[in-house]
Amino acid sequence: MTLNYFVLVSLLGLTPGFALAFEETGPIHSRVGGGGASVRTLPEQLAAVGNPAWDDPLPVLPAITDDLIAASRAGDAEQVKRLLNAGALANGRDANGERPLVAAVANGNAEVVRLLLQRGASPDVKGAIGLTPLGMAAAEGRNDLVNILLRAGARPDMVGDNRGSPLHEAVRHDHAGVVATLLKADPEIPLYDREGLHPLALAAARGSHGALEALLAAGVEPDLPDRKGLTALYWARRFDRPLAEEILLRHGAMREAWPVHVD
Repeated sequence: MTLNYFVLVSLLGLTPGFALAFEETGPIHSRVGGGGASVRTLPEQLAAVGNPAWDDPLPVLPAITDDLIAASRAGDAEQVKRLLNAGALANGRDANGERPLVAAVANGNAEVVRLLLQRGASPDVKGAIGLTPLGMAAAEGRNDLVNILLRAGARPDMVGDNRGSPLHEAVRHDHAGVVATLLKADPEIPLYDREGLHPLALAAARGSHGALEALLAAGVEPDLPDRKGLTALYWARRFDRPLAEEILLRHGAMREAWPVHVD
Protein backbone atom coordinates (compact mmCIF):
# COMPACT_ATOMS: atom_id res chain seq x y z
CA MET A 1 0.00 0.00 0.00
CA THR A 2 1.36 3.43 -0.99
CA LEU A 3 -0.70 5.46 1.51
CA ASN A 4 -0.69 5.11 5.25
CA TYR A 5 -3.62 2.90 6.10
CA PHE A 6 -5.13 5.21 8.72
CA VAL A 7 -4.78 8.25 6.47
CA LEU A 8 -6.55 6.47 3.60
CA VAL A 9 -9.30 5.22 5.90
CA SER A 10 -9.81 8.72 7.25
CA LEU A 11 -9.93 10.30 3.77
CA LEU A 12 -12.59 7.89 2.52
CA GLY A 13 -14.71 8.05 5.68
CA LEU A 14 -14.41 4.33 6.35
CA THR A 15 -13.91 2.44 9.56
CA PRO A 16 -10.84 0.28 10.22
CA GLY A 17 -12.99 -2.77 9.72
CA PHE A 18 -12.89 -2.16 5.97
CA ALA A 19 -9.12 -2.40 5.72
CA LEU A 20 -9.22 -5.81 4.11
CA ALA A 21 -11.33 -4.43 1.23
CA PHE A 22 -8.41 -2.39 -0.07
CA GLU A 23 -6.26 -5.51 -0.26
CA GLU A 24 -8.82 -7.59 -2.07
CA THR A 25 -10.26 -7.31 -5.54
CA GLY A 26 -13.79 -7.86 -4.36
CA PRO A 27 -16.47 -5.23 -3.62
CA ILE A 28 -16.56 -2.91 -0.64
CA HIS A 29 -19.66 -3.43 1.51
CA SER A 30 -21.01 -0.39 3.31
CA ARG A 31 -23.97 -0.29 5.64
CA VAL A 32 -26.44 2.51 4.80
CA GLY A 33 -29.71 3.87 6.07
CA GLY A 34 -29.99 1.75 9.18
CA GLY A 35 -30.62 -1.47 7.30
CA GLY A 36 -29.69 -3.32 4.16
CA ALA A 37 -26.39 -3.00 2.39
CA SER A 38 -25.10 -1.48 -0.81
CA VAL A 39 -22.18 -2.85 -2.80
CA ARG A 40 -19.73 -0.58 -4.59
CA THR A 41 -16.54 -1.65 -6.27
CA LEU A 42 -13.34 0.16 -5.41
CA PRO A 43 -12.74 1.81 -8.82
CA GLU A 44 -16.18 3.42 -8.68
CA GLN A 45 -15.54 4.69 -5.17
CA LEU A 46 -12.27 6.29 -6.20
CA ALA A 47 -13.34 7.53 -9.64
CA ALA A 48 -13.98 11.08 -8.44
CA VAL A 49 -10.38 11.51 -7.33
CA GLY A 50 -8.69 9.03 -9.64
CA ASN A 51 -9.52 10.55 -13.05
CA PRO A 52 -7.73 13.61 -14.43
CA ALA A 53 -9.91 16.71 -14.55
CA TRP A 54 -9.73 16.81 -18.36
CA ASP A 55 -11.36 13.39 -18.56
CA ASP A 56 -14.61 14.82 -17.25
CA PRO A 57 -17.25 15.15 -19.99
CA LEU A 58 -18.04 18.70 -21.13
CA PRO A 59 -21.43 19.99 -20.09
CA VAL A 60 -24.12 19.84 -22.73
CA LEU A 61 -25.04 23.33 -23.83
CA PRO A 62 -28.73 24.13 -23.66
CA ALA A 63 -30.57 24.30 -26.96
CA ILE A 64 -31.39 27.91 -26.16
CA THR A 65 -27.79 28.79 -27.04
CA ASP A 66 -28.47 27.82 -30.66
CA ASP A 67 -31.40 30.23 -30.59
CA LEU A 68 -29.10 32.96 -29.25
CA ILE A 69 -26.68 32.45 -32.14
CA ALA A 70 -29.55 32.67 -34.62
CA ALA A 71 -30.88 35.86 -33.01
CA SER A 72 -27.37 37.37 -32.97
CA ARG A 73 -26.92 36.53 -36.64
CA ALA A 74 -30.27 38.17 -37.42
CA GLY A 75 -29.40 41.28 -35.39
CA ASP A 76 -32.52 40.89 -33.24
CA ALA A 77 -31.48 42.75 -30.09
CA GLU A 78 -34.76 42.21 -28.23
CA GLN A 79 -34.68 38.47 -28.82
CA VAL A 80 -31.03 38.38 -27.75
CA LYS A 81 -31.98 40.08 -24.47
CA ARG A 82 -34.83 37.64 -23.85
CA LEU A 83 -32.63 34.61 -24.51
CA LEU A 84 -29.80 35.87 -22.30
CA ASN A 85 -32.28 36.55 -19.51
CA ALA A 86 -33.61 33.02 -19.97
CA GLY A 87 -30.16 31.49 -19.44
CA ALA A 88 -28.55 31.37 -22.88
CA LEU A 89 -24.76 31.43 -22.77
CA ALA A 90 -23.09 34.51 -24.23
CA ASN A 91 -19.95 32.46 -24.84
CA GLY A 92 -21.70 29.29 -25.97
CA ARG A 93 -21.08 27.66 -29.31
CA ASP A 94 -23.05 25.38 -31.58
CA ALA A 95 -22.02 22.07 -33.15
CA ASN A 96 -20.21 23.92 -35.96
CA GLY A 97 -18.17 26.05 -33.58
CA GLU A 98 -20.14 29.25 -34.21
CA ARG A 99 -20.43 31.78 -31.37
CA PRO A 100 -23.03 34.49 -30.65
CA LEU A 101 -20.52 37.36 -30.74
CA VAL A 102 -18.99 36.22 -34.02
CA ALA A 103 -22.46 35.93 -35.53
CA ALA A 104 -23.34 39.42 -34.30
CA VAL A 105 -20.15 40.94 -35.77
CA ALA A 106 -20.84 39.18 -39.08
CA ASN A 107 -24.28 40.79 -39.08
CA GLY A 108 -22.75 44.16 -38.21
CA ASN A 109 -25.25 45.01 -35.47
CA ALA A 110 -23.42 47.21 -32.97
CA GLU A 111 -26.22 47.03 -30.39
CA VAL A 112 -26.12 43.23 -30.27
CA VAL A 113 -22.32 43.20 -30.18
CA ARG A 114 -22.32 45.62 -27.26
CA LEU A 115 -25.04 43.67 -25.46
CA LEU A 116 -23.20 40.34 -25.74
CA LEU A 117 -19.97 41.90 -24.50
CA GLN A 118 -21.81 43.43 -21.53
CA ARG A 119 -23.19 39.99 -20.71
CA GLY A 120 -19.74 38.42 -20.60
CA ALA A 121 -18.92 37.33 -24.16
CA SER A 122 -15.18 37.08 -24.70
CA PRO A 123 -14.01 39.68 -27.27
CA ASP A 124 -11.26 37.33 -28.51
CA VAL A 125 -13.31 34.18 -29.12
CA LYS A 126 -12.99 32.62 -32.57
CA GLY A 127 -15.88 31.40 -34.64
CA ALA A 128 -16.29 28.61 -37.16
CA ILE A 129 -14.28 30.42 -39.87
CA GLY A 130 -11.28 30.93 -37.60
CA LEU A 131 -11.29 34.74 -37.41
CA THR A 132 -11.55 36.79 -34.24
CA PRO A 133 -14.42 39.29 -33.93
CA LEU A 134 -11.88 42.12 -34.19
CA GLY A 135 -10.38 40.60 -37.33
CA MET A 136 -13.83 40.28 -38.88
CA ALA A 137 -14.78 43.85 -38.02
CA ALA A 138 -11.47 45.10 -39.43
CA ALA A 139 -11.95 43.16 -42.65
CA GLU A 140 -15.41 44.71 -43.08
CA GLY A 141 -14.16 48.22 -42.37
CA ARG A 142 -16.48 48.59 -39.37
CA ASN A 143 -14.62 51.17 -37.32
CA ASP A 144 -17.52 51.41 -34.87
CA LEU A 145 -17.31 47.70 -34.08
CA VAL A 146 -13.52 47.86 -33.92
CA ASN A 147 -13.78 50.59 -31.28
CA ILE A 148 -16.39 48.66 -29.28
CA LEU A 149 -14.28 45.50 -29.29
CA LEU A 150 -11.06 47.30 -28.37
CA ARG A 151 -12.80 49.03 -25.45
CA ALA A 152 -14.03 45.61 -24.32
CA GLY A 153 -10.44 44.34 -24.20
CA ALA A 154 -9.98 42.67 -27.60
CA ARG A 155 -6.31 42.01 -28.27
CA PRO A 156 -5.11 43.86 -31.39
CA ASP A 157 -2.35 41.28 -31.99
CA MET A 158 -4.48 38.14 -31.76
CA VAL A 159 -4.29 36.28 -35.07
CA GLY A 160 -6.88 34.13 -36.79
CA ASP A 161 -6.37 30.66 -38.17
CA ASN A 162 -4.89 32.25 -41.32
CA ARG A 163 -2.16 33.82 -39.11
CA GLY A 164 -3.39 37.27 -40.05
CA SER A 165 -3.87 39.91 -37.35
CA PRO A 166 -6.74 42.45 -37.36
CA LEU A 167 -4.26 44.94 -38.83
CA HIS A 168 -3.51 42.51 -41.68
CA GLU A 169 -7.24 42.21 -42.34
CA ALA A 170 -7.73 45.99 -42.42
CA VAL A 171 -4.74 46.36 -44.77
CA ARG A 172 -5.90 43.53 -47.01
CA HIS A 173 -9.15 45.38 -47.70
CA ASP A 174 -7.56 48.87 -47.60
CA HIS A 175 -9.60 50.27 -44.72
CA ALA A 176 -7.35 53.20 -43.80
CA GLY A 177 -9.61 54.45 -41.00
CA VAL A 178 -9.58 51.05 -39.30
CA VAL A 179 -5.80 50.87 -39.71
CA ALA A 180 -5.47 54.20 -37.90
CA THR A 181 -7.78 53.01 -35.11
CA LEU A 182 -5.91 49.76 -34.64
CA LEU A 183 -2.55 51.52 -34.58
CA LYS A 184 -3.74 53.59 -31.59
CA ALA A 185 -4.13 50.28 -29.70
CA ASP A 186 -0.36 49.78 -30.08
CA PRO A 187 -0.30 46.46 -31.95
CA GLU A 188 2.91 44.66 -32.80
CA ILE A 189 3.90 45.86 -36.29
CA PRO A 190 6.48 43.19 -37.21
CA LEU A 191 3.77 40.53 -36.93
CA TYR A 192 3.92 38.13 -39.85
CA ASP A 193 1.05 36.45 -41.64
CA ARG A 194 1.14 33.00 -43.21
CA GLU A 195 3.21 34.32 -46.14
CA GLY A 196 5.72 35.97 -43.80
CA LEU A 197 4.53 39.54 -44.54
CA HIS A 198 4.03 42.26 -41.96
CA PRO A 199 1.19 44.76 -42.58
CA LEU A 200 3.38 47.33 -44.37
CA ALA A 201 4.71 44.75 -46.83
CA LEU A 202 1.18 43.44 -47.38
CA ALA A 203 -0.11 46.96 -48.10
CA ALA A 204 2.62 47.50 -50.70
CA ALA A 205 2.11 44.11 -52.33
CA ARG A 206 -1.65 44.58 -52.65
CA GLY A 207 -1.56 48.25 -53.56
CA SER A 208 -3.62 49.18 -50.50
CA HIS A 209 -2.64 52.83 -50.79
CA GLY A 210 -4.84 54.26 -48.03
CA ALA A 211 -3.64 51.64 -45.55
CA LEU A 212 -0.04 52.19 -46.67
CA GLU A 213 -0.30 55.93 -46.06
CA ALA A 214 -1.89 55.34 -42.64
CA LEU A 215 0.90 52.98 -41.58
CA LEU A 216 3.68 55.29 -42.69
CA ALA A 217 1.98 58.37 -41.21
CA ALA A 218 1.88 56.53 -37.87
CA GLY A 219 5.65 56.14 -37.95
CA VAL A 220 6.09 52.61 -39.25
CA GLU A 221 9.64 52.24 -40.60
CA PRO A 222 9.43 52.23 -44.44
CA ASP A 223 12.41 49.87 -44.80
CA LEU A 224 11.17 47.38 -42.19
CA PRO A 225 12.14 43.90 -43.44
CA ASP A 226 9.69 41.04 -43.56
CA ARG A 227 10.52 37.51 -42.44
CA LYS A 228 12.65 36.93 -45.55
CA GLY A 229 14.45 40.26 -45.30
CA LEU A 230 12.40 41.86 -48.08
CA THR A 231 11.03 45.38 -47.67
CA ALA A 232 7.75 46.97 -48.70
CA LEU A 233 9.56 48.65 -51.59
CA TYR A 234 10.53 45.24 -52.95
CA TRP A 235 6.91 44.07 -52.82
CA ALA A 236 5.61 47.24 -54.47
CA ARG A 237 8.02 46.71 -57.39
CA ARG A 238 7.50 42.94 -57.44
CA PHE A 239 3.75 43.38 -58.05
CA ASP A 240 4.08 46.54 -60.16
CA ARG A 241 2.41 48.95 -57.74
CA PRO A 242 3.86 52.31 -58.92
CA LEU A 243 1.71 54.42 -56.61
CA ALA A 244 2.69 52.29 -53.61
CA GLU A 245 6.33 52.68 -54.66
CA GLU A 246 5.90 56.45 -54.90
CA ILE A 247 4.33 56.60 -51.42
CA LEU A 248 7.17 54.57 -49.92
CA LEU A 249 9.88 56.68 -51.56
CA ARG A 250 8.18 59.86 -50.39
CA HIS A 251 8.31 58.53 -46.83
CA GLY A 252 12.01 57.72 -47.06
CA ALA A 253 12.20 54.10 -48.30
CA MET A 254 15.70 53.44 -49.61
CA ARG A 255 16.14 49.73 -50.16
CA GLU A 256 14.38 46.63 -51.41
CA ALA A 257 15.95 44.07 -49.12
CA TRP A 258 18.11 43.50 -46.09
CA PRO A 259 20.67 40.70 -45.90
CA VAL A 260 19.34 37.63 -44.11
CA HIS A 261 21.94 35.79 -42.06
CA VAL A 262 21.48 32.04 -41.81
CA ASP A 263 23.24 30.37 -38.91
